[in-house]
Amino acid sequence: MPRLLPESCRCVWLLALAWLTVTPVAAEVPEDPFRSPMWDYNLARYLGEGADIRHSDTVVLKAPPFAEDATQVPLTVDLSAFPHAVQEVIAWVDLNPVPHLFTLRPEAADIRTVALNFRIQQASTVRAAVRDDQDTWHIGSVHVEAAGGGCTAPSATASNPDWANSFGQVRGALFSPADGMAGSRLKAQVMHPMDSGMVANIPRFNIESVELRHTASQQRLASMSLSESASENPLFVFDLEHDDAPAGITLLLRDNGGNLIESRLGR
Repeated sequence: MPRLLPESCRCVWLLALAWLTVTPVAAEVPEDPFRSPMWDYNLARYLGEGADIRHSDTVVLKAPPFAEDATQVPLTVDLSAFPHAVQEVIAWVDLNPVPHLFTLRPEAADIRTVALNFRIQQASTVRAAVRDDQDTWHIGSVHVEAAGGGCTAPSATASNPDWANSFGQVRGALFSPADGMAGSRLKAQVMHPMDSGMVANIPRFNIESVELRHTASQQRLASMSLSESASENPLFVFDLEHDDAPAGITLLLRDNGGNLIESRLGR
C-alpha cells in the first residue's frame, strides 16, 4: 500500500503549495542592449522590484553622440509616437553620481515632448521610462560619450559677482508647435546656479519642483521633480497637445532653499 507522509510533512507541503499559488511571479527584466553595469540597480531603484518593463522604440531619446560640454548636454524625450496614455516619465543617467534627472507626471495635459539640458560625469547611457495606464514601463535609451566631469564642475553662474541680480529671472513664451500640429510649445529658461553639492565648500542648491498651471483657472497641467543632474540655468521645453495660448500658462518652480519662482507665459 502507498506510504503516507507524516502529518507535519503534509502540512509543510500544503503551505508551500499555497504560497506558490498566491505569490505572483516576478516579471522578467529584459537585457540591456548597452550592457550598462547599473541597468538592474537603476531599474529596481526607480521603477521598483518586479515592475513590468520592456524596451520601446516609441520612447525616443535625442541627445548628441558626444557631449562637447559635459555641463550642458541637451536631451529631448519625444513621446509623439507613444500609443498609450502617459502616467509618468522618469529619466536618469546611468553612471552619474546622482543618476536621477527628472520625474514628470502629466495631470490635465497630454505632453508629447519634454526637453532640458543635463550634466554628465562620464560616458553613460541615458534612459527615459514611461509608465502607461496598465502600469507597464516602456524604456527608451541613448548612449552619450563624454570626457566627463560635468557633475563636479563649479557653477559658472555663481562665479559671476552679479549673479544675484539675475537669480530667478525667467525668459520664455508659448509658441506654436514646430510640426504644425495643434497645441502649444512652452519654452523657458530659468536663471539658477543649480549647484550639485559635489564641489568643495559649495552646498547643493537646485530647483527641486516644477509645475505648469493654466493661468486663468490655476488648474495644474503637469508636475516635475528635478535632481542635481540638471544643468545650471535650466532650459525647459514642453510640447502640449492642447492650445493654452489665449489664457497662458504659469510656470512655478521651487528650490531646496525655499525660493519660489513664478512666471506667466503667453504668446
